[in-house]
Amino acid sequence: MDREKIAKRYISAWNEHDVPELLRIMHPHASYYDAFWQETCTGRHLSKYFSTNFTFDTHWHELNDEIVTTPNGMVARYVSYDVNDPEGRLPLFNGAEVFTLADDLILTISDYYCDPNPTDLVELAKVADTHHRGVDSVARGLSAKASGHISRRLAELVAEATVFLDAGLTVTKLAEQAGCTVMHLFHVLEDQKGTTFLDYVNECRCRYASTLLVDSTISDIRFDQIAEQVGFESIQDFRIAFQSTFGLTADEYLEKFAT
Repeated sequence: MDREKIAKRYISAWNEHDVPELLRIMHPHASYYDAFWQETCTGRHLSKYFSTNFTFDTHWHELNDEIVTTPNGMVARYVSYDVNDPEGRLPLFNGAEVFTLADDLILTISDYYCDPNPTDLVELAKVADTHHRGVDSVARGLSAKASGHISRRLAELVAEATVFLDAGLTVTKLAEQAGCTVMHLFHVLEDQKGTTFLDYVNECRCRYASTLLVDSTISDIRFDQIAEQVGFESIQDFRIAFQSTFGLTADEYLEKFAT
């Protein structure tokens, strides 16, 4: 088994964002641990996990020094650079990839953002092994990095407001605007924000409607016009969603806060 060749193939595939090549050199039951995000992804989720990570990856890596052999694999140190620094003039951080091997394939990978001394690498490999024994902690292959990016993008869209005012907004359109898959959008909304797509859209529309109410006088208000302006198909849907969002009817909100 040529350990150095495997390490070089892995780093090369990572730098090229070549998911099929990564999977070719990995065991069918392989798992990946990211020490920075403290998450593990295994088996069938790995392809999506790598693909999603690469969407937001801004680094490339270069192997550094010799490969250190461990009882069941190896450790390879690397230096990371920004993608806008293709010549590698300004190192950003150091790290170590801890590999365990089975059947000449990578069984586990543990990625550490650190600069361990060569004498510490074998001990690091022993610790790394413990992170691959638990249950898969990355649902649907969505990494914490990608999840955070989607959440920030949704916040930007809420601030811009316009996408949510489209009466024809669908989950597919919102996923495209957020730069993610529909499955990952559902995951962020349901598991992280504790809401559904429809409830999230309705809340965003109602919060925008509330600014229109506050900036209006009671005598000038027409709720049907506001409902249509913020993307609701009926005044009834608007009233139900508004009360669900604020705990007040639109009329009560208007009387309390409008000028």
